[in-house]
Amino acid sequence: MMIIRKGIKEVVSYVYQQGDLNLEYFQANRAQYGTEVHQVIQDQYLDEECEVYLEHILSLDEHEIHLSGRMDLLLERDGRWIVGEIKSTTRKLEVIEENDRPAHYAQAKMYAYLLLCQHLDWEEITVRLIYCDLEGINQRCFDQIYTKEMLEPFVQETLRIYLDWYLILLRSMELKLKTAKTLQFPFGDFRAYQRELSGAVYQCVKQKKRLLLRAPTGIGKTMGTIFPSIKALTEHEQKIFYLTAKTIGRSVAEKAFDTCLANGWQAKVTTITAKEKICLMDEVKCDPSYCSYAKGYFDRINEATKDLFESEQLFNRDRIVSYAKKHSVCPFEYSLAMASISDAVIGDYNYMFDPRAYLRRFFDEPSPHIALIDEAHNLYDRACDMYSASLTKAPIQELKRLFKDRHKPLAKVLGALNLKFIEYRHELEEKKVYDLFKDDIDKVFLTKIQSLLDALEKYLYRHPETEYKPQLMNLYFDCHQFLRISDYYNDSFRVRYERSGIEVKISLICLNPSLYLSEKMERVRSSILFSATLHPLSYYHTVLLHDEECEQIFLPSPFDREHLDLYVHHGISTKYKQRDQTLAPLISTIYQVTRNQQGNYLVFFPSYQYLEMVYEAYKELIDDEQRLLKQEREMDESAREAFLDSFQANSSETLVAFAVLGGVFSEGIDLIGNRLIGSIIVGVGLPQINPLTEQRRLYFEEAFKKGYLYAYLYPGFNKVMQAVGRVIRTEEDKGVVIMIDERYIEPTYLSLFPYEWQHAKFLK
Repeated sequence: MMIIRKGIKEVVSYVYQQGDLNLEYFQANRAQYGTEVHQVIQDQYLDEECEVYLEHILSLDEHEIHLSGRMDLLLERDGRWIVGEIKSTTRKLEVIEENDRPAHYAQAKMYAYLLLCQHLDWEEITVRLIYCDLEGINQRCFDQIYTKEMLEPFVQETLRIYLDWYLILLRSMELKLKTAKTLQFPFGDFRAYQRELSGAVYQCVKQKKRLLLRAPTGIGKTMGTIFPSIKALTEHEQKIFYLTAKTIGRSVAEKAFDTCLANGWQAKVTTITAKEKICLMDEVKCDPSYCSYAKGYFDRINEATKDLFESEQLFNRDRIVSYAKKHSVCPFEYSLAMASISDAVIGDYNYMFDPRAYLRRFFDEPSPHIALIDEAHNLYDRACDMYSASLTKAPIQELKRLFKDRHKPLAKVLGALNLKFIEYRHELEEKKVYDLFKDDIDKVFLTKIQSLLDALEKYLYRHPETEYKPQLMNLYFDCHQFLRISDYYNDSFRVRYERSGIEVKISLICLNPSLYLSEKMERVRSSILFSATLHPLSYYHTVLLHDEECEQIFLPSPFDREHLDLYVHHGISTKYKQRDQTLAPLISTIYQVTRNQQGNYLVFFPSYQYLEMVYEAYKELIDDEQRLLKQEREMDESAREAFLDSFQANSSETLVAFAVLGGVFSEGIDLIGNRLIGSIIVGVGLPQINPLTEQRRLYFEEAFKKGYLYAYLYPGFNKVMQAVGRVIRTEEDKGVVIMIDERYIEPTYLSLFPYEWQHAKFLK
């Protein structure tokens, strides 16, 4: 007999889910409201049993099913027992019908049946649905009376439908584990240092540890982390999450997983694509009145999920879209549904770390999952953004004007928040500053945001067709985001006040997200953070892992370092105040390097302004002798692809492309062979001095006595390492790199040179 343990809510949600993707589904603070309302209602029954945990074993066919759940209320009235299920709503109570939400009744009926099984002396039980407004004041109740015999067919049918699906999943999970044991390394021999990498990953997963791994280009870190993670799988519902910041990283991971599937691993792999990129409508608007894929989504999702699951192994973007069209379901939500039943998930960092977007079903509680975090040098900046939030005055003032005569209650709360912005503007004007940072958050400001959030939610539910819905929705989510981030506020945050004319912007700025990143990583079995430029490891240990215990490995490059002609030109200053004086020798150096051998070159600059200045001067110098290319400030995906397509193998001319250091062309691109034969790096990559970077410096100086290193030097040097890494991508590649700046010969910089740079030649 097979033992199956399931929560009642999970079972009924699958069997009885129906309806649209709408605001109620997406409402970000529904859980918060729901909890508060439950408490209000439960407080009315002080002498009764509230939040009653229930567990019971049932048999179905050859299966022993352990069902569990938590009832909201268990009441006794004149010897009559009542199961109470509380549901909060912003819909008008008078329009709610008894069977509007079959899943609501189903959940309560399951509790009722289990109680009747445990209390054989109870002849009947009342199932009560309690719908209430967000304050918990007004209620509407529906009662139905059942005996055990009346509920038995319902329970049996519910369990049978769910088990038919669950057993499909279970067989798939068993096959995943069985074939993981027999899977052989897909490429026969390991690359240089790849075996060491894989062994370290395997041991860390087995021992439930975290790993910081510096794995230079060429080792094969994608397969080197995925393969041992597959081999380390031991539990049915255990998943591998491959998380990265860039689309190219997700593509490489897909290819690696697909290779493992082709070599015998029987598993399901989902790639989650951003909603904006996978949406099938002209406009990303999750409104059933506009989007047919949102209308009736839950009526079709079970069939759609089963179809794709049984037909394919790799659920990539193209397959998700194809099956989404077939079944008329939202492709983004579809991908999330597939991720929940997959063995491996490929996606962006935010699905694990972003407090507004993370997949709660996987990362809210401790789990056996494995997190592979690619290009981890990007995680600090991304996480700072995830844990920051902003509000501006203009949309609030505009909506206040629009609703002044349309809806006075909403206009009133908009006006109250607008007055706070005016108050902050006056303070900035009085201090004669445009930018101000404070340590403490204004609690009154937060209270007014919460009041506006409540008012917006009620208005949107009661006026779903308002012509101003897009503006209201944008403000709704901005307010919610701000409040959510405020819950994390501590001494690693600052409040930033900015003014520009009459406009005011208030931001919560996270300076060190390591505590929250570390907390998320504690909820998985093991986290492997890796990058070719995770250097120095001590810095990333601090800003990513909160100095929590972890393993650290620094692997050497597998490439013959003699394939890279590395030069450090320390006779030219690229400091801002000296750029005009050094312009002539700089463009002369670029010309001498690029005319030496015909081919394709990248020249990296610390800013667009510097790039433009050198580009214009260089263009006059070469007079069509070379083909020039320039990275523009705003480039869409097609423009970026066209830029890279210009780097042709065996080129009959010399191409010199100007790009920004730390931009889209300085990392994550593979120009293999002679598609790129050289790079010139102008400057040391230091972030520009601005108020935000200075706040980081002050924070890290106070916290670790390493303000300049953490805010400027280490992030800048990482950009340089990434740019250097563009030239040698395979064992056969050869090329030249020139690093230009007088600061490279300072001891601080020289100490950061990795082993593969020790042969560098110094020029003046």
